[in-house]
Amino acid sequence: MTGSANLLREQISRMAGGLAGPLGGSRPGRRAARALGGKGASEVQLRSDQYEELCRFFLSEKFEIPVDRIFSPLVPNPRRPELPEYQHQIDLLWETGNDLAVYLHIANAKWRSSDKVDQPEVMLLQQVKQKVAAHKALMITSTGYTEGAVAVARDEGIALHVLVPAPALEQSMSGNRVQIRERLQSLAGSSPGILYSHRIETRAFDGPQATWPSTRVNPSQAAPSRSGYETRMMTGGARRATGGQPGPTQGAERSGQITRPLGPGRRK
Repeated sequence: MTGSANLLREQISRMAGGLAGPLGGSRPGRRAARALGGKGASEVQLRSDQYEELCRFFLSEKFEIPVDRIFSPLVPNPRRPELPEYQHQIDLLWETGNDLAVYLHIANAKWRSSDKVDQPEVMLLQQVKQKVAAHKALMITSTGYTEGAVAVARDEGIALHVLVPAPALEQSMSGNRVQIRERLQSLAGSSPGILYSHRIETRAFDGPQATWPSTRVNPSQAAPSRSGYETRMMTGGARRATGGQPGPTQGAERSGQITRPLGPGRRK
């Protein structure tokens, strides 16, 4: 996994070196999104590459990074001896961070006219996230998600978003990718027109906080504290694995306590 992450970082560096403008270059103009009326996604006809560029623009606004810092790379899979090599096609990939850490994000842009994104597609995104060592993965679609897809996303930590292009935007999405990017930034910066409607399905951790049962210990039953020693609870089987002797009920699982010196320089 580490090798894959290093290859990916080298690829990002090469792509960034060939981009016009510095890392902190101009950002897209203010967001022009409003409540979407008129035609829905099923009536707007976009190609998958056009929708991908709209998602790139959307992410650049939300993460406040330049559009040209969101890449669409082919990431090599970690190599294994005697197995064929292959690559992962990533729709959208970008990095965020500060002086302390750098975070890698990936997103899958799925243009749909009617069908919702289903469970297997979210599971596949999770697998790709692990393969390329990304910290966060997002799924973006124009329709919605099935219950199975949402369940997997919440379990695996995948964010799900619905991004619907404005009806009038279809006429401005012609040309190649570079032309589409320039047109989107121009529309957002100089016109109050509608670009898209956005809805959050789940950010993966939006559900109610889990309430774990707390175990209360009677003070009279608590083990006495010994200065300079660390006390841990272990089962009889685990104690035997560390070289200790089993108790009278050999072979049965029972709880016990062991202590060991912390050693020089270690604190409790």
